[in-house]
Amino acid sequence: KQWYQRRVAITAGDEMMPFMAQYFCDEGYKMMKTMRGDMGWCRKDGSMEIPRCVRSYEHVEIMFRLVNSKEMKMTNKAGNVFGGVVQAKEVIGGQNPDELEWEYGCNDGFNDNAAGAICRTQGFQHGAQVPVSKKVQLLKAAGMMALPKSITDDMSSSFGWTNFACDHDDTLATSESCKASRYGDAIADKGVKAMCFSFDRMAVKCFNADDFGIEVDVSFSKKKIICNAQGSKQGSAIDLGPLNLQVKFLVDDEMVADTSVYKKEKSTDDSALIPLL
Repeated sequence: KQWYQRRVAITAGDEMMPFMAQYFCDEGYKMMKTMRGDMGWCRKDGSMEIPRCVRSYEHVEIMFRLVNSKEMKMTNKAGNVFGGVVQAKEVIGGQNPDELEWEYGCNDGFNDNAAGAICRTQGFQHGAQVPVSKKVQLLKAAGMMALPKSITDDMSSSFGWTNFACDHDDTLATSESCKASRYGDAIADKGVKAMCFSFDRMAVKCFNADDFGIEVDVSFSKKKIICNAQGSKQGSAIDLGPLNLQVKFLVDDEMVADTSVYKKEKSTDDSALIPLL
C-alpha cells in the first residue's frame, strides 16, 4: 500500500503543470520522487504525476550513464557529453550501487518520452532516441576521461532491460507512467522475437529546448550592422538559409530601409548565417 499526505495546499504551477502540491511520506516509508522532487502535479489532460511512498526495502532507484563510441561521439565543443549509448543500474532497497553491474537496454519499444526520462538524470530537460552503429567500441563514460582497461573489462555487455516507454515527457524512469520489462523475462515470454543485438542498444541525445528557436546576436561597426542568427531544434543546429529569413531593423518603432544579404560566416559555425547591411 502506498502512503502519502499532502503538506501544502494546491498551488498554481505553469502551463505544463497547472496545479502542484507537495507530498511527504509517513515514518518507515521512503519516497519515489518525481522530476521535481517531492512535488506532484496534475496535467492539462487530467492525468497526474505524484511521488509514491514505499517501504525502504522496496525503494527503487534507476541510475543511468551515457557511453560514447568512435562511431557515435556525442560531445559538444566544450567536451560535455550530451548523448550516447545508455547503460543502467537498478538499485533496490538500499543496495550498494558499486556492487551492481551496468546493463544495456534494448531499444525494442523505446520512445522519446523514455529518452527524456533518462536525460533528466543527466541534467537535461528533454531527450530523443537515436540509432546506434553496428560497430560500437566503448571509449568513455559520461563525465569521465578515457576509461582504464580495468574498468572496461568489468563493464557488463549484457542486456538488462527492454520495452522501456513512458506516456509523458515530464517523468523519471521510476514513474508509474513508464513501463519496462526485464530482458530475461521478455526472452522467456517471446523467445527469439525479443532477442536484441549490439546494434539494438538504447541510445539517446539530450537537450533542453524541445521547440525550434533562433538566437540572435547583434553587433555593429562604423560601416555595418551584423545580425548573427543561429537556429536550433532539440539541441541541433539548423541551416537557416533555406528558410528565406529577412531581418528588419527599427529605430523609434520605424523600420529602417535596408538591403539584407545572407551569407555564411567562415569564422563561425557552418550553420550560422550573417545578414550584412
